[in-house]
Amino acid sequence: MKSHTIRVTAQCAYHGEKGQCKRMTTITHPYCAQHTREVLGLQVTKSRIPRAGLGLYAVRLFKQGQNIVEYRGEKMSTKQYDAKYEGQGLGAYGIELDARYVLDASKTSSGVARYACDYHGSGKHGPNARYESDGKRVWIVALRDIKPGEEIYTDYGHEMHQAIGLV
Repeated sequence: MKSHTIRVTAQCAYHGEKGQCKRMTTITHPYCAQHTREVLGLQVTKSRIPRAGLGLYAVRLFKQGQNIVEYRGEKMSTKQYDAKYEGQGLGAYGIELDARYVLDASKTSSGVARYACDYHGSGKHGPNARYESDGKRVWIVALRDIKPGEEIYTDYGHEMHQAIGLV
């Protein structure tokens, strides 16, 4: 099994009255932990799902129907995406933008949304959020009110469930 290494690569993107935050962040986060909480209302920490790795948590209330966070990544054609991950199964952080394009959040500085876990294994009866695409952007949207401290759970879909052995 490959080890998961997070590299500190950039300065926090937050700009306030005193200028840019001096804290460092990882390649997958635009903000340091404090500003991820303050600006996005989210926190990335250990998922409550056994063996799931990191999860995405609300630190403020998200109302039903509210956009929680944009799923960002490198935009590529489905052909490019398939070629990139050929022989590896499905890419772990890819999501369809539309029938022709995919967002690949495997190496992005705005990839906080990629930490939303699938609800399978959570003990919950379904997701509390879903992915919505308008063909240009993908958002994670609250299916019901999500309270501070709750983990954000989505549904990865049948194809991904098959690929990771959930069905």
